[in-house]
Amino acid sequence: MNTVKIIVNQVTTGTLSNADGYSLKAKIIDVLANGDAVLLSFDSIITISSSFLNSSIGEIVDQYGFDILKDRVKITHYTPSIASAIKNYISNFRILSH
Repeated sequence: MNTVKIIVNQVTTGTLSNADGYSLKAKIIDVLANGDAVLLSFDSIITISSSFLNSSIGEIVDQYGFDILKDRVKITHYTPSIASAIKNYISNFRILSH
């Protein structure tokens, strides 16, 4: 299994809309479908919205389950606020999905 680096700001025009999230989701799915792991870089990104997370990470979890995040998706080059937003999103998503 290879690891493919996805630089978020090279895949999307922003990190606030559902459309941006869907663009990222499509790229992540392409990598996962090839059996590879994803290294998701939030370099130069200051903020993300829940809409963006719903349409990217949320859709990935819906399709593949939570284990895919632990096993094949890693996040790098993030600010503390990005890390907090993702962590809170995943925690809330887990609570709501039960």
